[in-house]
Formats: sequence, structure tokens, C-alpha cells
Amino acid sequence: MVSDFSRKRSNLSVLYGFIAGLFFTLAAWGMDALILARSHAALPFLKFVTGLLICLPVAILVGYLTAKFENGILGIVFWGGLAVLFTFLVINLPLKFAPWYLNRIHPEVGSILHFDELIRPGVCWFYCLLPIGITCLLCGLLENVLIDQSFASSRTFGNLLPLIVCLAIMTASGMSGDSLMTRQFRKPIVVIDTLLQNGADYYNQEVDKLEARKMHLSIVRPLNDLVLQQRSLTLVDVDGNLSVMKVLVDFNGESALCHTVYSQPTFCEIIEPKFRGDQYGVLGVKQNSRIDIYNNDIIGLSNSLALLTI
Repeated sequence: MVSDFSRKRSNLSVLYGFIAGLFFTLAAWGMDALILARSHAALPFLKFVTGLLICLPVAILVGYLTAKFENGILGIVFWGGLAVLFTFLVINLPLKFAPWYLNRIHPEVGSILHFDELIRPGVCWFYCLLPIGITCLLCGLLENVLIDQSFASSRTFGNLLPLIVCLAIMTASGMSGDSLMTRQFRKPIVVIDTLLQNGADYYNQEVDKLEARKMHLSIVRPLNDLVLQQRSLTLVDVDGNLSVMKVLVDFNGESALCHTVYSQPTFCEIIEPKFRGDQYGVLGVKQNSRIDIYNNDIIGLSNSLALLTI
């Protein structure tokens, strides 16, 4: 009987850890993946799949070890370590891993791929680790208590209570990671995709000046009829303050680079398919290639392309 109880307890602890890892990953990168896929992003599920492959087995192990040792201090150590891992992934999957992987599978993008180090990494770590750490430690402190109560309960809800509490806590933990870090890398892609879609919807149509200004339609003027083609968006440049970012747009072989400042589009430019660093440097453009966003009311009538030169 003792052996059977111990086995059931271990199984429930493994399931507890599984729920913790799964729902943290879903909240931290799952919603991000769906939004990116809807926004025509390249590799939208990259962070989610990578996070799932790391978080799930580690969380299962932490859940199992916490129940096995039944020691409060060890539980804090295990779940505190898990919080550090989760925070590390939240910060580094979009900032380090995504550009590293992109450079491996698309080396032609390497000359324009530039992700700066965070200006204040300690501050970023503090604000991300605080909510993730609190929720993980809470989940760890409650694990043994909830598991023991579930075996003492004769009701279905009581048996499921540990999993429900874990699900709720770790979903909140993952959502905090998304709002504090992951979303910052998603917003430029969503903004540029919306901009391009508006450009396609209003192509060659007269648009009220106020509405055109509100939708920044003049920014897509250099792209001409490219806005009508299928597109794939990739974040290729991020500064250390996560404020100035550049999005590469692939229109079936034709390429454009769109710039954003604090997730607001500033201008777009046509670039060559092959991104030769010696020709384009760091993708600087002449002043006359910038677009006045306040003077456009008709889309698609301009024949001038903002060519990237030095």
C-alpha cells in the first residue's frame, strides 16, 4: 500500500511539473507564435518550440524532485532555479537564440542581422525575474501541500486542485514574461504587417489625408505594387534599448527593409536580394530616400523607389 501511494504521489508530482512547464511555455511564447503566424512572420513558432523542448523536461524534473524529497528548502532551491531558467529563456530566446538560428539557416541575411546587447541587462533581469520568481516559488511551496490534500479529498475537484492551481499560477508567470520581454520583439512585426496590409487594401485608391496620416500610408509608397504580393517578415535589427528596430520583408524574392522607433513605423526602403555588407554597410540611407509621412493621400502612384545607397 505504501509503495502504491508513493507511486501515485510521484506520478502526480510529474504531472504537476508537466503542467507548470507546459502552461508557462504556452503563455510566454504560445500566444506570441500565433500572433506572429497571423502577421506573416518567418519562423513564428521558433521560440515556442525551443522553449517547450527546454522548459517541459526541466519542469517535470523539478516537480518530481520537490515531491520526492519533501523538503521546503530544497523545494525553494529547485523552483528558484527553474525561475532563473525561465527568465533566462524569456530574455535570450528573442535576443540571442532567434538571430543566431536565423543566421544559420539564412546566412545571406548575416550582413544586416544586428542585435545589440541590452543597455541595462540587470534592470531587465530584475523586472523579468521578480514576477517569474515569485510565481515559481509560490508554485513550489504549494506543491507538496496541494498533492497531500488531493489524496485526502474524495471529490474530483479536490483531486484536480493541484493541477488547477499550478496551471493558473504558471500561466500568470508566462504572461508576465510575454508582456515584459517577448512582446517587445513581436510588436514591430505586427505593426509593419498591418502597415503593409493597409497599403495593399488602399492601393491606387484615394484616401482622406487624415486617414492616410493615421495609417502611415505614405511609408509604403517606395514599395509600389510589392504590397500586393505575399510577404514574409523577419526582425533583423534591434538596438540596446529595444526602441529602434528594423524588419526585413521578403516579397517573393524582392526585399524591403522597414524601420520602426518605439514600434511606430518611420520609413520603408527597397533593398537588393543579396545583402552585401560592403555595399550597404549598416543599411544607412540617403536623406532623400526618407519618406514624408504627412503628404500622401494616394497609394501606388509614385514611381520613385527609395534605393539603398551609400
